[in-house]
Order: sequence, then C-alpha cells, then structure tokens
Amino acid sequence: MTDERIEGGAYQASGKTKKGFGKLVGDQKLQVEGALEDAKGRSLETFGKAMDAVDRLVEKAPVDYRDRARQVAGEARKRPLVTTLSVAGVGLLLAGMLTRRR
Repeated sequence: MTDERIEGGAYQASGKTKKGFGKLVGDQKLQVEGALEDAKGRSLETFGKAMDAVDRLVEKAPVDYRDRARQVAGEARKRPLVTTLSVAGVGLLLAGMLTRRR
C-alpha cells in the first residue's frame, strides 16, 4: 500500500468530519472545505491504487528491464494526474478488447 493511499484516507476522514460538523453548526464554508478535502483524499487514494498497480507490473517485468521499469515508476510518481489517467486509459482499452472477443 502506497503512502498516497494512506494520506488519501486521512484526507477523506478529515473532510467528512469537517463537512458533517459544518452541517451541524450551519457553517457553509466548513462544509465546502470538508467536501474539498474529501475529494482530494479520493483523488490521492485513486493515484495510490494506480501506483500499486504500476509497482506490481514492475515486479513482473523481466529481470533485465526492472531497473528501467523502476525509473519509469519513479517518474510516474512525480506526475500523479498523467499517471492516473494513463492507467485508467490502459484499463479501459484492455476491458474493451476483452469484451469484443466474446
């Protein structure tokens, strides 16, 4: 499990707490802040899941390519949005290919 997934869970919990407390006391600003933190947490968690998938792929790579695969994974961590979208795109392509065969 990546640090991003843990951090994402913490942001989600904090955001939901703020949002709920904001509703309780009628503070709309606090509700919005909570919703934003919750969304940030969900995004971080999704990125963490994508990086977990990348790490599993690196370990399955042939031994000769693992160092290069680790470098690519390191670069992927620096660009969370691109990485998340890329992994999602590959997943959609694979799902489309599998469903067409049936």
